Amino acid sequence: METLTICVPFFALPGMKPDCNELVGDQNLIVRDILGLNPLRKGEYENGPYLEGFNADGKLDYVFYFEEVEKIIERKAYDQIYILFRAIYKPYQKETQHIVIGYYTVENTQGLEIAPGAYAITGTSAYFVDYSDALDITDIIVGYNLQDSIMKSNSQNHPEYKDWINSWLDHIKSKENKLQAYIERSQKLRALKAEEDYKDKLKGCL
Repeated sequence: METLTICVPFFALPGMKPDCNELVGDQNLIVRDILGLNPLRKGEYENGPYLEGFNADGKLDYVFYFEEVEKIIERKAYDQIYILFRAIYKPYQKETQHIVIGYYTVENTQGLEIAPGAYAITGTSAYFVDYSDALDITDIIVGYNLQDSIMKSNSQNHPEYKDWINSWLDHIKSKENKLQAYIERSQKLRALKAEEDYKDKLKGCL
């Protein structure tokens, strides 16, 4: 049995004007694209960590469209699995970055297909840091053309992934866990999205 760490990408909610913080919450906490502002999103559901739960039930859910993740998890061959989250994030008026912001620990479990081609798994614990403590890995991701890639620590074709991923995981573990603040911001954004005029309220923020 071994420990497996996989690094997965997701589209994050883009940065907005600082004076929109009262509306959208603390922007130092990088969440998935809850408001559906990224035109590159793949399907009906936001890809990424649902720290407040997919059904807003407090579970640590991860929704994804990568069949590869499903195949990795269902092997039931690991005594510990970490899912390390890489946010594809565009800060306000800056270039897009690839930043590692947190991780889930998960049991050996099979993902639940919630829609055709869309899966969800639930973590047993989570650790997420704010933007100032996150790790910018844009140079590696862009330099090696890994923008859409899932990286795993036991890759035979790319053994260099193991050192990279483990160092990223160690970096996150060394910083303060802001999980509860992340949950609260996610809940705030879900409540905003439920308002019929939320897009009108966002005008001028982007």
